Amino acid sequence: MSKDITIGLIPSPDMPQKMVSKIIDHLGSEMAHHVDDEVNWRFSQYVASIIGTAEHVDKAIDIAIDIRKSEDWDFAICITDLPSISSTKTVICDINKASQTAMLSLPALGVMNLKNKLRDLITGIVSYIYHDQDELPHLIKKHHKLSRVTEVQPKGDDENEDETTRLIVKSTILGWLHLITGMTLANEPWTAIFDFKKIISVSFATGTYISIFSTPWDLSLHYDYWRFILLTLLSIFGMVGWLIYAYHLWEPPNPRTQRLYRYVYNFTTLTTLTIITFLNYLALFVLLTFSILLFVPASLFAGWTSLELNNPTAGDYFHLIWFVTSLGILAGAMGSAVESADKIKRVTYSYRQYFRYETLEQQEEKEEDSQHEAEDDDENYEGNKQSHDKEEEDE
Repeated sequence: MSKDITIGLIPSPDMPQKMVSKIIDHLGSEMAHHVDDEVNWRFSQYVASIIGTAEHVDKAIDIAIDIRKSEDWDFAICITDLPSISSTKTVICDINKASQTAMLSLPALGVMNLKNKLRDLITGIVSYIYHDQDELPHLIKKHHKLSRVTEVQPKGDDENEDETTRLIVKSTILGWLHLITGMTLANEPWTAIFDFKKIISVSFATGTYISIFSTPWDLSLHYDYWRFILLTLLSIFGMVGWLIYAYHLWEPPNPRTQRLYRYVYNFTTLTTLTIITFLNYLALFVLLTFSILLFVPASLFAGWTSLELNNPTAGDYFHLIWFVTSLGILAGAMGSAVESADKIKRVTYSYRQYFRYETLEQQEEKEEDSQHEAEDDDENYEGNKQSHDKEEEDE
């Protein structure tokens, strides 16, 4: 007679919840194939932020243990979209065999083949705990052949850390590359495109106005490719810089964040806004293509420029559209406002982290009722800095 085992998955809202929803129906067959086919595997999903800041990511295991006990699960795996770093190394997950609980950092898996990575990692974690294995299962290692996954022992005062195995990416460069790209994906930059309608409309109007004069036509014929590329980069990063400045998206030093995590948040903000701006650049390019083909006939293009009587080629039009698009973004976006300033702030990691912190803090205040005896030193607390024995990395 087969026994029942219930595994609780605790994803954070947004991207982790979406990814878990995509794989949860397939996990039962994966467990039967890779772990134990004589067990009736059941899965339960419990959406919760768990922790508000990456600085407190080490507390996720303890909170997940409490949830596992309250929900009467056999296993619990917390999936968060916050980064986890231990001694500059990217942490994939923490596994506590004794409590049959684990914490998984989704951004550490990068962006490629994410659904399969998450499915295999959850299956591998359960197998690792269920069979009390000493070696990491192949399912955990197979997606990190280049960067390599290493087991280390966390350092800290938490009694649960003595029983916790931490999996880190041994390659610092590849680990951080996975982390930044994974965090950028979790920000879902494509969802903010429609919040740039005002900027796009101003840029389109500016680009269309510029395109009726012959000077841009002539300049586009004489520019080398390096000038086009330089102007494109200037327009994109100029707009990114304006958004960061205008909406205060660059996280300054503050007592609630560690310097290392601040660097991660700010770099993720930069990559997220760059992608958003580039997508809007492409949208403007398409719009101006129709505009220029309509308002710049071939006869005028040839007669008012150094082409003289030669008909302009498709390449000539492409260069003109490229040139005007860059000018439109650069001239039209500066000083413009986005449709929803709040949405732009929410799409950056620093703001979302702050919002979660405030939400959880309000929940704690409600639970504590009238307790207001917190020590003043808490305001200057910088969070626990996760670390491990670096000698274990070479084992």
